[in-house]
Amino acid sequence: MIARGVRGSGPGGINPLLLIGLLLLLYGWFTGGLVAPIQRAAQDPIAFVGFVVAILLGITVHEFMHAYAATRLGDDTARLMGRLSLNPMAHLDPFGTLLIVLAGFGYGKPVPFNESRLRSALGVSAVALAGPFANLVLAAVCAIPLRFGGADLLDGAYGTVLQEIVFYNCILAVFNLIPIPPLDGSNVVYGLLPPQQKYTWRTFQQYGPMLLLLLFFFGSRILTTIVFQPALFLARLFVGPNF
Repeated sequence: MIARGVRGSGPGGINPLLLIGLLLLLYGWFTGGLVAPIQRAAQDPIAFVGFVVAILLGITVHEFMHAYAATRLGDDTARLMGRLSLNPMAHLDPFGTLLIVLAGFGYGKPVPFNESRLRSALGVSAVALAGPFANLVLAAVCAIPLRFGGADLLDGAYGTVLQEIVFYNCILAVFNLIPIPPLDGSNVVYGLLPPQQKYTWRTFQQYGPMLLLLLFFFGSRILTTIVFQPALFLARLFVGPNF
């Protein structure tokens, strides 16, 4: 599972997604139920390479589009901090990336923005939606050779890598649209609420990481229903029924 970082956690703050990832990692090790991407590397090295490429591209375009949307809407905070870039190093968090490889759950650096500087009343929602939308566009573009032929290069390795990019970017898009803080879906809802309800939603944000943790530990069927099945549907929509 791939997630993004917490926007606005502040300097020196502890990213709650880091704590969630560490707890999942420890839980998997102690129960023996952890099947991390790196553990599958020896069995299917091409798929592992595809997974790594998918994560690098997915997080990079996701965070870049958050920064791009905020900049176009009047807030240049992300641009001034060097986040308006397609350089993966500008967006990858060392611990978040390590957790993705070890636990299958991780995050990128949060893209900061100043809500008061956004010109549009729906600016927060637009900035939040930009990331998942970029992942879907990336998945759709990479699905073109798979759907219409031309992905049989390098004894099928090229097609395997493209499949990984398509699938994991669909997962990244769908997962981040869950309206639980600090995921993008939470900011989408926040941007659509009237002022009074926005304050109430902000108070709910502090409970978001705990809800996510409960979802991972006890909601595997829920995750399958709301994340993996929609992501698979999108991947098949892009690639075709043989995905």
